[in-house]
Amino acid sequence: MRELVKRLAGLEHLDYTQLLIETNVFGRGKNLRRDHSALDALREMMSLVESDCDYQAARRVLQGEPLCSPEDMKVGCELEWETFFSRGRFESLLYIGSGACPAIALFVLKRDSKIVIDGIDIAPEATNLCLQLAARMGLRERLCPSTQDALTLSPDQIKAYDSFFISSAVRPKNEIILRLLEHKRNGAKIYGREDESHPDFYELVTVRHPDLLAAREARSIWLREKGPRHPMLKPEVSCETLTSVFG
Repeated sequence: MRELVKRLAGLEHLDYTQLLIETNVFGRGKNLRRDHSALDALREMMSLVESDCDYQAARRVLQGEPLCSPEDMKVGCELEWETFFSRGRFESLLYIGSGACPAIALFVLKRDSKIVIDGIDIAPEATNLCLQLAARMGLRERLCPSTQDALTLSPDQIKAYDSFFISSAVRPKNEIILRLLEHKRNGAKIYGREDESHPDFYELVTVRHPDLLAAREARSIWLREKGPRHPMLKPEVSCETLTSVFG
């Protein structure tokens, strides 16, 4: 892992896809020897590169470019729509770790005319870009981002929503989930994104609760109902990896 950090640090431009490939535990990252200092360095690299990708995606939309192709959007978001959003009939969702360009939120808002999505992110720049994006797309009344740490959410704030969506990059994910479960209204549902192929960067959901759907469980539901041919069902391809560049 130290050699990987040294090699990546020497690159003039660090590519997000390359970083994912190098650290995928089902591929090249399978034999990496874990080292705490090297892992911290890799996490910092991942955070910076991921944020940059997110900001660039938002700026492209603001410049009039498409978010991504319809097929990319379908592959990246359809599982979450089918297994969580379409079954819940939600009206008010809090997206934790919404970032600058929340593709899943845009995907859902296009298909559900009733839902309103509030987003929180710890990065003010992400909030600012998302506000601009919502305004440009005519969604300012239905996509409402703000800057806040999820651990500071009050019980009253949590009770205001009938659903929650947690980005894979959010930490401490399981602590936040426990707080939501403690204070949410009865029947409110939670979706937790994960990335099994990059557990060093994206915290896996370990909490179990009837009102919580983790990405791995969602994929199992999809497998039972849709069959094994969809690309996101391969064990080395997570739902989060497919959507990570787009939020």
